[in-house]
Amino acid sequence: MPVVGLPFEDVLVELWSRELAWLGESVSWFDAHTHIGHHDPDGFEADPEELIAALDAAGQQRALVFAMQEPDGYRGPNDWVLRSCAESDGRLVPLARIDPKAPDAMEEARRCLAAGARGFKLHPRSDGFVLPHPVVEELVALAGEHRLPVLFHAGRGIPDLGDPIVHLATEHPGARLILAHAGISDLGLLAPHVGRLPNILFDTSWWHVSDMLTLFATVPPGQILYASDMPYGGPRYPALLMLRCARAVGLTPEQAAVIAGGQIERVLAGDDLLDLGPAAGTGNLGARVLSFERVISYVATAVQVTFLQGDATQAFSLARLACQAPDGAQHREVLNEMDRYIAVSQQRMAEGMHPFASLYPALAAMVLAGTAEALLSA
Repeated sequence: MPVVGLPFEDVLVELWSRELAWLGESVSWFDAHTHIGHHDPDGFEADPEELIAALDAAGQQRALVFAMQEPDGYRGPNDWVLRSCAESDGRLVPLARIDPKAPDAMEEARRCLAAGARGFKLHPRSDGFVLPHPVVEELVALAGEHRLPVLFHAGRGIPDLGDPIVHLATEHPGARLILAHAGISDLGLLAPHVGRLPNILFDTSWWHVSDMLTLFATVPPGQILYASDMPYGGPRYPALLMLRCARAVGLTPEQAAVIAGGQIERVLAGDDLLDLGPAAGTGNLGARVLSFERVISYVATAVQVTFLQGDATQAFSLARLACQAPDGAQHREVLNEMDRYIAVSQQRMAEGMHPFASLYPALAAMVLAGTAEALLSA
């Protein structure tokens, strides 16, 4: 099951279809963050054909792709990415993965650009470097000369990138710096700066509704790009989460369509980016609902425990208990819907299904918990 979670996203189809109806037809989806590879120490893997099959399952059109971690270096994997994209009938677009510690890093970057790469992927955690770094500065300068993107891992497992990213964006305005995973390592630090630095962008390849709502509330929508992180999950959940959070903060379907694919098209073409207005702010999110926050907390715990290959039984039980409400209580209908999803998680876990099978129903409940108040009061 290389694209982990794809078979288990069936439980999301009703919610996902509802958000697609809000978005409207004729939207061209372009996933800004996918991988292929077979040697990553984390055990995940994927072929290009499997990415395309997953795109098809979600009715999505294109994806940006790059190599997973490769302990033996990136020259061969970059060639595979370039070749796979060339053979994909335009469905896949390549980034070159570069390890700035490698002695031939700049040579490899230039070689890949000449062969058709549309930018670079840098992973401080898995490739073991920190910012600032002199070769990273050279890579960003090279990208800036061609108005191309540099995609940084900005999720778990790294110190913050905030000040170095502001420096790179300021010194190299032609480069488009994309912080992956909603920029969770830097979101609090960078939010005050991004309005004046439109070449800092964030992708949505993350799972937690609170992080995603923070992203959509504090970053201008023109600086947000839809992404899935396949094969670490399927394409439907990140699409659902992105659309639901966009709607919760008050964005329009037209703005969401640009996030879904229109802006990354412009990034890769080196075109001027569309200005979709300022950050939405929190005014549309409504009052805090403590029962919803409890559901989010316990589901997040269950997800983390599952990622660590532990037993999420207690966390799922607490999440269901947080959904309890007396007859006539406000939000009881939504809480009952959350409870039904988490019950499916418990059932799948009891049946011994793949651990990811139990995550998606609970994640659906978490999305509802994070966005229901905003959408019910809209």
